[in-house]
Amino acid sequence: MDRVDLEHRHRTYDGWIPPTVAALLQEHGHHDILRQAAAHGDWFCARRLAEAAVESCPDGRATALALLEPFAATGWWPAVDAVAGLLAEWGRHDEAIVLLRPLADTGHRYAQRDLARLLARQDHLDQVVALLGPRAADLLLAEELVELATGHGRDAEIAALLPDIQTGPTDPFESWSSDAVDAVPLHARFLELQGRIDEAIHLLGRHLCVDGVVYADHAGQLARLLGRHEREAELRAFPAGRGEEYALAALAQLLEEQDRIPEAVALLGQSAGAGNPHAAFGLAELLARHGRHGEAVEVLRTAAETAGGDCDWLIHLLCRILVDAGRPDDALTWIDDHFTRRGGNHREQAFMRAEVMKLSGRAVDAQAELAEFATSDEELLRSGTVDGAIALAERLVRRGEPQKAVAHLRDRLDVLKVVRGYYLR
Repeated sequence: MDRVDLEHRHRTYDGWIPPTVAALLQEHGHHDILRQAAAHGDWFCARRLAEAAVESCPDGRATALALLEPFAATGWWPAVDAVAGLLAEWGRHDEAIVLLRPLADTGHRYAQRDLARLLARQDHLDQVVALLGPRAADLLLAEELVELATGHGRDAEIAALLPDIQTGPTDPFESWSSDAVDAVPLHARFLELQGRIDEAIHLLGRHLCVDGVVYADHAGQLARLLGRHEREAELRAFPAGRGEEYALAALAQLLEEQDRIPEAVALLGQSAGAGNPHAAFGLAELLARHGRHGEAVEVLRTAAETAGGDCDWLIHLLCRILVDAGRPDDALTWIDDHFTRRGGNHREQAFMRAEVMKLSGRAVDAQAELAEFATSDEELLRSGTVDGAIALAERLVRRGEPQKAVAHLRDRLDVLKVVRGYYLR
């Protein structure tokens, strides 16, 4: 077992049982197959067994570590990440730090990020700055540096380490590229954590629009910042055409947090009534959170009927709210009525109905609903794709033929490997 081999198998499933099939094997009680595969170096099966052990066994932690540590010992990041996460969750921070340190020393940015978080938990801020400071040109690590170390007497030093605020999208638009660093949100967050709220608001406000282009990230961050600090008047005065939908959502959240529910409903209702489907979505969620399921359904019913283009996202929420309210049959009736009146793909209708059935605990009915659309075993075999091989293996597990599923996967994936090798020679 080595890092290169693990990465290859993780990408291709070569010799491993794919995660969805491993989950089905566990669900159907075929733990012996999972244990055998894990013993032969199958990460997906080992991970599945480890998660189950932590949840159910009295000595589950030791069992989980025994399953995962051989993978982590190779320095392969998914395994190191999983083991370090478990150790940190259990309060064993020193062990997690020891595990992360070698990979962080090689320059692995996610290992460096997680190591910095653990060091901060132990108040080793000097080590956090020493680790992240020289790497602050990487925006991911600069953001961690700001979050972990701001406000602890090192702010001037941190400010000098951050990427310059005049880089990336703050330059004239013609010089911007997808590789540029947008440091505006980073500096705004730094100012906020220092308590310099007005300066953070001003910075984001100056960069809502650059050369005629509205930056959604800046607008969203500004709206959330105003909401966190209860700047209601500024949210209401958010400039039109510069991301005011974010201000609407932030203001509605602020009103809800202040228990001003009727005002929040009226605010979103006005925008929803003007034909804004996003406001309708937010209003329906708000109403449902406060037990007003019938009103939420009516809001979504109207929005789905008037929205142009794809309205599936509204219908899915409507159905989920009906299921949560104990009315799954009403959801099914509404789906059928909607497709009868507006037309549409019969396959889409069946998938929506199946989703409602799954949400309401009727998995068998959901499977029957989709039976006419199921690809035959022969078609899956002929497809010659990884997805087809996995789909057939899942079907075999559900039929109670787990050994046949595993054998099929191994044979089919091996065949694909041979074919790839033939064409790449």
